[in-house]
Amino acid sequence: MTNHKSISHLLVYLLLLGFALPTYAQKEANILDWKTDVSLNTYLVQQLHLKYDARRVEFARALTTKTNTLAYIQTVKQKFKTLLGTLPQKANLAVQQTGTIQKSGYRIEKIVYQSFKNHHVTANLYVPDGKGKFPAVLLFCGHEDLAKATESYQQTAMLFAKNGFVVFVIDPISQSERVQLTDESGKALTRGATTEHTLLNLSSNLLGISVAAYELFDNARGLDYLVTRPEVDSHKIGCIGNSGGAMQAIYFAAFDDRVKIIAPCSYLASREKTLATTGAADGCAQIPNEGTAQLEMSDYLIAAAPKPMLVLAGRYDFIDYNGTLESFDDLKKVYKSLKTSDRLSLFTYDDGHGISKPKREVAVQWFRKWFYQDNSPVKEEEITDLRDKDLFASVKEKVNLSYPNEINIVQKNLQLFNEKAAERQVFGQLDPTQRKQKVENLLGIIPNPSPLEIKSVGKIKYGQVNLGFDRLILRQKNELPLPLEISYPKKRDQKIVIWIGDDQKKMDSIRSYYSGKGTDDALVFAD
Repeated sequence: MTNHKSISHLLVYLLLLGFALPTYAQKEANILDWKTDVSLNTYLVQQLHLKYDARRVEFARALTTKTNTLAYIQTVKQKFKTLLGTLPQKANLAVQQTGTIQKSGYRIEKIVYQSFKNHHVTANLYVPDGKGKFPAVLLFCGHEDLAKATESYQQTAMLFAKNGFVVFVIDPISQSERVQLTDESGKALTRGATTEHTLLNLSSNLLGISVAAYELFDNARGLDYLVTRPEVDSHKIGCIGNSGGAMQAIYFAAFDDRVKIIAPCSYLASREKTLATTGAADGCAQIPNEGTAQLEMSDYLIAAAPKPMLVLAGRYDFIDYNGTLESFDDLKKVYKSLKTSDRLSLFTYDDGHGISKPKREVAVQWFRKWFYQDNSPVKEEEITDLRDKDLFASVKEKVNLSYPNEINIVQKNLQLFNEKAAERQVFGQLDPTQRKQKVENLLGIIPNPSPLEIKSVGKIKYGQVNLGFDRLILRQKNELPLPLEISYPKKRDQKIVIWIGDDQKKMDSIRSYYSGKGTDDALVFAD
């Protein structure tokens, strides 16, 4: 550690081993003389703003000419592709139609398909009466446990179907029939979709993928099926999503060029502002390294420009409306640069979160404007929704029960882990310098050329042998100050022992141990 490149090297290693800022019981034990419980978060938010400051510079440059705008769009697409990692291998869709419900003016088909091998996706397909081909809409659900059977999503799908659209409503991972963590009876082992998303995301991130990427893959496979339907005009596909489903739609906009219209509802905001104020959302709502890649939430929609795009918002939503306006302003600037401002619209209603009736009506009107060249107002009549049991597509109402060989996300991640065994073996055979370089690259550690400032804040002695420690603060530009206690060896060239922890009682016990027996080693205590 004596030849470290910067504090950031040491800081990241400490974070990996459970580093926490000092919370000493006695005030006199503190090395840092300020309240430090929010210092790490403050530091990370500052780094976040630096990344998005750089993004603002690039975005301003992108708006100077149409050519630069188009280049920016391609850059965003490439960054997103890199962030997603390697998606699963496609399996045969093996589509099953397990039932049909005939309604006035349309029918609802219960559909199950495979996205990757032995991983099943449940969905409902709304098909209008009459001869196609019809435009089609992918409807992505938010975090409601009922998913496709949620009242507002049924109402949205019905309204589209009554106005001449095929609608495919897909259950997301962790919801309705697709709960991943269940007991033998199919009962969920977590308290809801957001919790399960977050738990699944932990192992996914370690393997270079994410729950957001898994959902994106499922949705893309759903579109693979949708375009095979004889009733569907494959050149007229749109997507709409609400809440977490809007985030799915936002990601999908940057991923799949087959989609020609995008309408996110009740989720578009400012990534920078959200992370700085409320922090990260559940595991499906962001992808690791978005900040490092300087990608704002608006960028994913910008990647779809100049396709027709409608942003739906509630003025009193818990999703920050000011953030919605900031992101929409980014979109306006891009569409203006491309001379296609007429293809972009924002509809705000004085309500809260969700795809309410006024938003549904405007959404259907927007889709009809571009796919039917009809901008007439759409009015929703009273619609009677169905029970969730009526809409289940899997035989036993849970994919984990319906398919004996079902591979859930936990099992898929275990497969990925085992597939990487050879890579881990190669890593283990690297020399220490190469391993260190790979770890630094993985953690995003960048050498800091700024000089290291070492400030002494006194000495302290422990135990009968009066083992003395220098108390230091290490500082470096744009790095978090690091408190240390160091006992220097009596002789040169002795080994250095570094103790790292966030349990003050255990650290004091270790100090007492060395104080009682003495040591010739150099000791470093970092909390």
